[in-house]
Amino acid sequence: MIYCRVSGANQKKDGTGLDSQEHRCRQYAEQNDWDVEKVFQDDFTGGGDFMKRPAMRELLAYLDCKPYNRYVVIFDDLKRFARDVEFHWKLRKTLKERNASPKCLNYNFDDSPEGHFIETVLAAQGELERKQNRRQVIQKQKARLERGYWPFFPPPGYKHIKDLTHGKLLVPDEPKASIIREARRGFANGRFEDQEDVRKFLQKKDFWDGRPIHMEQVKRLLMRVLYAGYVEYLPWEVSRRKGFHEALDSLVIHQKIQDKLDGKIKLRTRKDTHEDFPLRGFVLCSKCREPFTAAWSKGKNAKFPYYRCRKKGCEEHNKSIRKEKIENEFQVMLIQKQPPESTLNGAKALMLRCWTKKTADLDEIYKQRRKELESIEEEISMLTTRACKTGSERMAKIYEKQIEELGKKELLLREKTEDNATPRIDFEHALDEVVGFLKNPYFSWINGDLDQKRLVLKLVFEEQLAYDRNNLFEHPYLSLPLRVMEVFERSKSQAVEMVRKSLNTLEERIFEYYELLQERYKEEYREAA
Repeated sequence: MIYCRVSGANQKKDGTGLDSQEHRCRQYAEQNDWDVEKVFQDDFTGGGDFMKRPAMRELLAYLDCKPYNRYVVIFDDLKRFARDVEFHWKLRKTLKERNASPKCLNYNFDDSPEGHFIETVLAAQGELERKQNRRQVIQKQKARLERGYWPFFPPPGYKHIKDLTHGKLLVPDEPKASIIREARRGFANGRFEDQEDVRKFLQKKDFWDGRPIHMEQVKRLLMRVLYAGYVEYLPWEVSRRKGFHEALDSLVIHQKIQDKLDGKIKLRTRKDTHEDFPLRGFVLCSKCREPFTAAWSKGKNAKFPYYRCRKKGCEEHNKSIRKEKIENEFQVMLIQKQPPESTLNGAKALMLRCWTKKTADLDEIYKQRRKELESIEEEISMLTTRACKTGSERMAKIYEKQIEELGKKELLLREKTEDNATPRIDFEHALDEVVGFLKNPYFSWINGDLDQKRLVLKLVFEEQLAYDRNNLFEHPYLSLPLRVMEVFERSKSQAVEMVRKSLNTLEERIFEYYELLQERYKEEYREAA
C-alpha cells in the first residue's frame, strides 16, 4: 500500500504533489517486486495527530478489515510519516499492531537502539521544521493584520483577490455580501427584533445554499467587526484597526448591533408575537409593569381571545381583558395622536430649519469632535505610561483593557466625524418619508400585516404602553419626532428649544426610522415582483 500526503492545495501542483509522490512510491514497489493493492492520499494541513488525517484513518481501517494479511506501507519521505516525535512513535506502534511494516524511499527503518536514536532525531528535526514554519506563517499573518489586511480564510460575504497594490485583498462576494449587509442593518435598526428573525431572513434568502442556518452562524455574522471595515485578532493581541477591504456597513451600525446583543438596547416586542395579538409583549400591566400575555380561551361553544397579566402576586393576575376592548382603545389613541396638518407642516419646517443651521456650523462640530479625540488620545497616552511603569502584572492588564476600550471609542468617534462630513442621504427626503408615515399611523395599523404593526409601534412610541382596565392606557411616551409635534402644537418657542437641545438625537432617529421604512417597503416590492 502507498500513503501520500501534502499539507495544502499548492503542493498538489508542484514537484511534491500527490501524483509525484505516488509515482516514486510505485517505482520503489516495482524495484522490490511488490504489488500495490491500494493508494491513500491526504491533503490535510497541520502536523501532529495522525488520526486527524482522513486518508490515514482509512488506511488503518483497511488494515483492520484484513487482520491476517501482512502489508508494507510505502512513504515518499519520512516527513510524510509524522512531523511530531510523539505521534511518530505512536504511528509506528499502531502499524506494528496491525502487522504492517513502514517503508520509506529515503530512510531505512531500523529497530536497533542506534536506529531508534537516529529515527527519533530525524522525527524531532521534522517537528522543529514544522514548528518553525508555523511560527513564520504566524509572524507574516500577524504583520498583515497589523497593517490592516485579513490573512485568513475569507468569511461569508467576502472573497480574496490578487491586487497589484495590496496583494491578497478581501472584496465583497455577491450576492451574499448584500444579504449580510441587509441582515446586519436590519438587526441594528430594529427591522429584525432578535437573532431568530435574522436566521429566518437568511434561510428565506437561501444564504447557505440549501443547508440549514444555525444560531451560532448568525451570531458570528453579527459580531464580526470585519464587516464594518476593520480588522482585529485578539488571540494574537492585534487590536482593532481600519482595514483596506471594502466595508459592508459602518462601525456605527456595528456598535448598535453589539449594544443590542449585549442587552444595552431593550427589545419591545416578544419573539412569539402572533398575528392574532399584535400588542402582546408591548403593552404592560399598569400594576406590576410586566408585559401582558395573550391567548385564545375556550368557552362553552367557541374560543375567545384575551390579554391578561400572568405575574404572580399582582392584583391583576390572570384577570382577562377582551382583545377587542384593548385593541379598539389602542386604535382610538392612535387616532388622537395624529397631529393636525398645520402642526405637522410647522414642526417639519422647524426640524428642517434647525438641521440646515447645524450643517452650516460643521466647523464648530469638527472642533468639538477634535477636542473629544484629543482628550481620548491624552488618556490613552497616560494609561500607556502607567502600564509601562507599573510593576504589577494585574494592574498592567487592567490598563491594557482600558486602553483597548478607549481605542475602540476613538475609532468610533473618528468614523462618526467622517460620516457627518459626507451626509449619507438627504435629510429633507428622509424627514418627508418619516413624517408622511407619522401623519397617519392608524391607517398603517388597520391595513398592515404584523410587520407593519410592529413598525407602527417602533415609530410612534418611545417606550412600552401601560394599560389599566379602569383608566385605560396611561399617557404614552411618544417617539421624539411626535413629541416635537406635540410640543409645537402648544408652544413654538418651547418646540424650538426642544429641537435645538435634541437635534443630534432627532437627526439620528429620523435616519433610523427612514431606513426602517425603506427596508420594509423594499421587502414588499421584492415580494410583489
